[in-house]
Amino acid sequence: MGNASSHEIEELRRWIESDEQNRKYFQRQQDIWAVLNPTLDINDIDTVSAELKVLRKTGIVSSRFAIFKKLLGYWSRIAAVAILPLLAVVGYLIYRPSEGRDIADVTITTSFGCLSSTVLPDGTIVWLNANSSLQYDPMMDDNVRNVILHGEAYFDVKADAKHPFNVKTPYMTVTATGTEFNVNAYDSSASITLVDGKVSVEVESKSMTLNPGEHLAVADGRPTISNHINTEKYCCWRNGTLIFEDEPLFNICNRLQQIYDVEFDIAPELKERTFRMILNGENISEVVRFFELAAPVTCEFENLKSPNDTTKFKSRIRIMPS
Repeated sequence: MGNASSHEIEELRRWIESDEQNRKYFQRQQDIWAVLNPTLDINDIDTVSAELKVLRKTGIVSSRFAIFKKLLGYWSRIAAVAILPLLAVVGYLIYRPSEGRDIADVTITTSFGCLSSTVLPDGTIVWLNANSSLQYDPMMDDNVRNVILHGEAYFDVKADAKHPFNVKTPYMTVTATGTEFNVNAYDSSASITLVDGKVSVEVESKSMTLNPGEHLAVADGRPTISNHINTEKYCCWRNGTLIFEDEPLFNICNRLQQIYDVEFDIAPELKERTFRMILNGENISEVVRFFELAAPVTCEFENLKSPNDTTKFKSRIRIMPS
């Protein structure tokens, strides 16, 4: 009693002030303590000594037995007092999760050029591409399965037909029950590629269903579905690979901007020039060198200062005819 350190007292104070439910719980404990520990404590009355005194005078017990019984009484009281703090701690630990307090969502982020993978509380596996973030409730269970995605991710959703898995992005919402699919939501040119199973996609209040091998692309808020596509082309980034099959230079550079910390300034006459290439871990300097080898173009680097951090630089790459 009264042995709490200043650190423990400060930690308790912060816990009480951090949440209204915590404050109410602490007040309830104070009320209980006040009832169990009134100003006039009956334990202050030494009933053991009084009883033994009467018994000794009547000759019922000997002095030696009286001393033993008195010591036993003292030890019982000490033990009772010593166990109270332990019970309080155990009660706090048991009570805390049952309060239903709000717990902050977990957010996983990846920087440019980095990949990440994780297993969500419901068993769903997620791969997160570069320059992306995924937000979810750490208490996610089989009843509520929602995530918020900015960037790109590949989902291998744990099957549960009764409890849909929802991926919410600024541009569309994907609902699945047990599928594998890729979602690209870096910007308004968002897309989803279905590898296995079935999903429903909602774009601006319009709902569509995708089957395996279909790709839904959003442009200016209008969705377009392509059938029998090469799903590996859209999902191979999980292995550090990028595939471009006769893709316009403008589209290739837009994809590179999503993954690398660069900007592209392309001469208008080069934007529709197509390239066929497979990248596997090359840095951005190696990529633009390939452009120069594959076509009569010149690439120039320019370092730009970040508007919010003058110590941070971002590269701008100008692509011009040779």
